[in-house]
Amino acid sequence: MSDKHGEEDKKAKMHLKANDLLCVNGCGFYGTPQWENRCSKCWRAHQNEMKKCQDFAKNRSLLSFDQFQERRKSTTESKSRGIKNLFKTSPIPEGGTSSPTSTSPASTPTRHSRRRELSPDSLEARQQFTDFLVANLSTGMAQEIARSVKNAVNKISEMRMSSDDMSELVMSYYQYLGERIGGHSLFDSPDCKVKVEDVMDQVEKYISTFCYSIFFCANHEEEVADMSLQDRIRSLHWVTAGFLETKMVFKKQTVRDKIDEAISELIEINAKRSAFEKLDCLTKSCKAIFEALKESEASTSADEFLPTLIYVLFRGNPPLIQSNVKFISRFAIPARLMSGEAAYFFTNLSCALEFARNMNHESLQMEKSEFEAYTSGHLAPPLSVINSACNQAIYVLEGTIETITNVAKKAGSLAKNLTNMHGKSDDDLEKMLAVIKETVDFYPTDEYMNMKQSIFAEEKETADILVSLSRQSSESGRGTLTDTQPSTPQPDTSLESPLIAEIQAINLTSSGNQEHVEEA
Repeated sequence: MSDKHGEEDKKAKMHLKANDLLCVNGCGFYGTPQWENRCSKCWRAHQNEMKKCQDFAKNRSLLSFDQFQERRKSTTESKSRGIKNLFKTSPIPEGGTSSPTSTSPASTPTRHSRRRELSPDSLEARQQFTDFLVANLSTGMAQEIARSVKNAVNKISEMRMSSDDMSELVMSYYQYLGERIGGHSLFDSPDCKVKVEDVMDQVEKYISTFCYSIFFCANHEEEVADMSLQDRIRSLHWVTAGFLETKMVFKKQTVRDKIDEAISELIEINAKRSAFEKLDCLTKSCKAIFEALKESEASTSADEFLPTLIYVLFRGNPPLIQSNVKFISRFAIPARLMSGEAAYFFTNLSCALEFARNMNHESLQMEKSEFEAYTSGHLAPPLSVINSACNQAIYVLEGTIETITNVAKKAGSLAKNLTNMHGKSDDDLEKMLAVIKETVDFYPTDEYMNMKQSIFAEEKETADILVSLSRQSSESGRGTLTDTQPSTPQPDTSLESPLIAEIQAINLTSSGNQEHVEEA
């Protein structure tokens, strides 16, 4: 495990340009690996062509041409009747009037319909669909669309067919309904609040939510394949960001938060019941990845985005992700998967799943036995600066220590600033009192002068009383008021109050009397 286990040998080389994600037929739309790099439109055309060839080859040796033609015609007519029953409804009126029926899809009467308790998601989808139709379309048009969609849901619930055939049927209904309401004059009016695409989005949400139990993970084989893929991703837990050559800077808290957000949104896909909502979760997850790349100051090209998406897929290991991808590809409106932001993200997710399924020792440029030992858990991958699985935990710990250090520095700076502010406030208080005193002395008010005279009068009266008491004490030979301190130069008392001046005079008098008593 010397040089060949170096950092460069442990990187998965994935160089993917934007053009590599497009349909191989050159139609300009995005293709996906499960459709052999074709878009949904080209894939369906390819499937139809392949099916025709297979049917012809299968029946050519068993039946004569006439019998084959008769059987083919019978099968086509039977399928056509099923599609016509699905589409069967009354014409959409141009005006705002219609038969007196409720707008809600649930209120449309049907023969032999079996009542079943609706799930909270179905009830919510029905309420949202009804509110949308009432708020944005005329009464007649809203009622006819609701009736058509309700009839389609009932027919889908009664049919028993494979997932691919069901997908083809639903796609045909989307196309039929879109063309039908698209030719309505309402959408040409400047007062129209919505577009045909908005109506079809709501139709898709309603149908995919109501028929979710029929559409999603329709057979046991798909569920087994999902469990197998989840076990496969779990066995690749040792493939960290370093192996995938991502440019993420996990030392930054914002980067780690965005990666966690991307993982949460990817896991949330399985909790949604409509293709529209599942694609919305995928879009949020991929946007969080782009934000993490920006925070890491890395390029946001496909070469950087796809490895990071694979890393998020490995870390999150979302449940039933393969069935969710199939659900979206089968029952989402085709236009949404052919172009636009959601189509780009969906194509990248399909590529990430394909990489996870086909990942081997050649993908990481290592020995086969070594790769299998890491995958089975018999051998731990070598530690390195880039590939260590504990790097992220170390980054978190380093970030926490750095945060604590910064907080301690800020606390010390704050304490120092508080001390300086306290000393400055004391100085400012002394200066302010001095200024107030000078201002009052220089610009005395009448109240201040009256108060000053009153205080001086009271002090003079008190001084007179003290002088009188001092004289009485001196005459009786008792020097009660003596000053034993040594004589000091007397300050100028011209500016002092009368009370202070009298007290000082009494002290001088008492000192003189005491000296005469001692001489006697």
